[in-house]
Amino acid sequence: MTWALWAAMTAGLASALIALYGHYRDLHAWLTGPNTCTLEGGGCQALFRTPRAALLGVPNALLAALFYPLLAFGLRAGWNLPLLLGGASVALAMSAFLAWSLLSRNLECRICWAGHWANLAIWGILAWRAAQPAAAP
Repeated sequence: MTWALWAAMTAGLASALIALYGHYRDLHAWLTGPNTCTLEGGGCQALFRTPRAALLGVPNALLAALFYPLLAFGLRAGWNLPLLLGGASVALAMSAFLAWSLLSRNLECRICWAGHWANLAIWGILAWRAAQPAAAP
């Protein structure tokens, strides 16, 4: 299960970095989707420059690009599992809102969905670990 957690964090970080790039530059249509690319003069950065792309005042992609390495550090350093799960819960809540936003506006964003699925996988694995009985001393 550890490999799945690290794979999800890697996928999440990759999607966050690509989305952060998309905040400042145009992305290729295959990373977002053709419907998204028609939002702003054919530029696929349009989705990453909307108000929902910065829910807490900074680009969501930047928050994600900080979250995944911090989570990896916390796992390696042996941080408290409920603390890590709490952070993953915040990430999943943001993903749920942003996914709803994509669905409700009928927008495609392949790179966004990669990050949302990564957050769901991370949360699920950490929740599963937290639910396991503690090892006997």
